[in-house]
Amino acid sequence: MTSNVVNYQQVGETVYQYKLDSGLEVIIIPKPKFEKTFVCFGTKYGSLTNKFVPYGQEEYVDFPLGIAHFLEHQMFATKDGDVALKFTDLGLEVNAYTGWLETVYLFKGADHILDGINLLLDFVQTPYFIEENIESERNIIIQELKMYLDKPGVALENGITNNMFALYPIKYDVGGTIEEVKKITGEMLYKCHQTFYHPSNMTLIVVGDVKCEDIVETVVKNQENKVILPKKDIRRIIPVEDNVVRRRTGSKKMDVVMPKVCVGLKLPYEKRIENESILTEVLLKIVLEIYFSDSTEFYQMLLDENIISGGLSFSVNVDDMAGFISISANTEKPEQFKQLIKERLISLPNFEFPADEFEILKKAFLGNFIRSLNSVDYIATTYFEYKVRNSNVFEIAAMINNLTVEEAKKMSKYFIVDALTDYTIKPLKN
Repeated sequence: MTSNVVNYQQVGETVYQYKLDSGLEVIIIPKPKFEKTFVCFGTKYGSLTNKFVPYGQEEYVDFPLGIAHFLEHQMFATKDGDVALKFTDLGLEVNAYTGWLETVYLFKGADHILDGINLLLDFVQTPYFIEENIESERNIIIQELKMYLDKPGVALENGITNNMFALYPIKYDVGGTIEEVKKITGEMLYKCHQTFYHPSNMTLIVVGDVKCEDIVETVVKNQENKVILPKKDIRRIIPVEDNVVRRRTGSKKMDVVMPKVCVGLKLPYEKRIENESILTEVLLKIVLEIYFSDSTEFYQMLLDENIISGGLSFSVNVDDMAGFISISANTEKPEQFKQLIKERLISLPNFEFPADEFEILKKAFLGNFIRSLNSVDYIATTYFEYKVRNSNVFEIAAMINNLTVEEAKKMSKYFIVDALTDYTIKPLKN
């Protein structure tokens, strides 16, 4: 086992890093006098990975969409029943989630943390898939997908990403599609687990008022009692794309009172160095705040001319393989809305970036970021989510502080016509 200690003075955090011989990484971030401790156990495997070489095989295999999410749900069904009940008996809250790039199992509580860690490691590392449980979970997930995908907001998001991407799996919901979920088998689940739930692809993160030696001793003893397969390099294929959209427009009729419209801007694949994807995301968020927030004249014009109703929403997503910007609103004037938003996006390269406003927004962003570090939940999950995006949450704080308006200006290269698309949810009556 190797160990390392890193102090991040700007945010006042110390990180204790351990790596077991099996490859399992243990991250401990002490938070003295905090009432609750948060623990997460994550694998670098999410909904974007659907083509890979299974452990012990040589050829690439295509797996159904949504299988990472299905596997996450199935892990809670053990030989002794629903493992969540055991966490409840310990006074701990347990949960899990699947993202595009990761799957994370977590719990939090004030007591019995070491018992919780043992239980967490045991159930996540011990698959138990029987046909009865698989069929039951399949029916539950299909029903959830039917209800979830029938929501106008979800349909709008899925519509805009489908317009953008031809191959990149971010165009699909994390849960997959009903047709794909029906294809999932127990054998497939075991292959996914064996490949991606190997200790060398996983990280255990503990944040709270804990003693490092107690945590490490608990984890080492737990792993000594398990048969760990030899480490194998994971080979996966995730398609990447340029920033030319697949379709320029699209729409769907649903049971809504007012049209919902989203304008999307597709970001291309770029080979980014460590922390660059997060910093790009931060810069783009600041740019959008400068030109689309509710304090701008542009926003006020949209309100005054009744082009938007209830506000304007915008978001930015950037990872090491792609990304996109989305700007949406409820509007009785969808065509005007789309035209004005697109014109403003395309004209951004010609705008002057106000340095003073950039500095104010940067400091506000950094302040909110540092305040979030008072949450053990935020620290643990964000540490892992940044890690799978080749970034470090504590290094980002210092780097945000050093961002310049010149770097923000460079973001204008993304605002081109070929990268734009729109999607509309129309009322059934129209």
